[in-house]
Amino acid sequence: MKSDCDNLILALKSLARSKGLSQKELGASLGFSLNRTKNLFSGRSKLSGEEVLRILTSREHPLPELKRYLPLYQLQQDLWDIESENRDMSEESELAVGDAQTIQGSLMTANVNKPLAEMARDVMHDKKWRVLPTGWICSATIADGKCTYDPIAPDFATAVSAMKKMGWIWKRGGGVFADWNKINGCASGEVSDEYCENTLRSFILDPENDVNMSDSFRQAVQKYWVGAADAEEINRLRNVVENVRRMAEHWADWELSDEPNEYGVSPKQIYVNKFDYFEQEVLGMRQLHFDLLNDGTEIPSDLETRYRETFSEDGKPYKYSYRIDPILKVNDGPGPLVDASPEDWRRYYAIRDGS
Repeated sequence: MKSDCDNLILALKSLARSKGLSQKELGASLGFSLNRTKNLFSGRSKLSGEEVLRILTSREHPLPELKRYLPLYQLQQDLWDIESENRDMSEESELAVGDAQTIQGSLMTANVNKPLAEMARDVMHDKKWRVLPTGWICSATIADGKCTYDPIAPDFATAVSAMKKMGWIWKRGGGVFADWNKINGCASGEVSDEYCENTLRSFILDPENDVNMSDSFRQAVQKYWVGAADAEEINRLRNVVENVRRMAEHWADWELSDEPNEYGVSPKQIYVNKFDYFEQEVLGMRQLHFDLLNDGTEIPSDLETRYRETFSEDGKPYKYSYRIDPILKVNDGPGPLVDASPEDWRRYYAIRDGS
């Protein structure tokens, strides 16, 4: 009996059959996007550690108590027992924490023989940052009873490594040190917190620093806050539709913007070239539209028309769809798995390479 990721996927398939759920419905209930669900259940990609934890801690989906899945079933029961033991908290605490955990400061009171990661933990604790179930390091803003998270780093280890490279924290001899003037930008209060957050985020996103991160993290930082309201989602879709059309229509003269967004970073700092940015915008537009429909959000008729025109889904070919269609042909999205032909790939590379 094994408890590896392949067996966990098989257990989920058995679970879906027993509950009469489609794989799409099961993936959505576990918080996976449609693309991610298709990739996981088709065997084209593996589960990450965060995704395994999300599955095993989901009380909505107890795993089958079958012999071949028994180690996974037992692990899930153990995790549920731990969760039950730690559930004694007030409604106020639940609001403050939400679905993220506050990063605790180091328990080591002396800096002698203290690991560098513990000093980084002190920095994050000082700034009141949190970690999402995805592993993302975020700052948190609570307003009108809602908690909004701003992504800063894709994971704890990346944040520690970045702080070290920036000279914020270092180890010398038997001690570990932090330059709080650098960390705070020689400021204090909210100004120092904002400086620290934006500076670290910008360093991590800079392509020259070669930091590995998922497209979902990069897109989240580039475009929006995690957990925005429906009205903001609609505005975001409207903006990205117009952005895609503007880029497609003025491709030869269009360049990556160096104007910083609300996080202090610009497309020019994040993307290697304009095609890379254009591709992410096209795919993001398609996914955002699908998510809104899937959530039952009503899309204004003028925006829906504009969206369908851009993808030539209104029965008429959009003037610049030849730049968009190859991207859709070779990238998975909502609906059936893509089956790109050699000609689709040839057109895709021709546009990507500017030939």
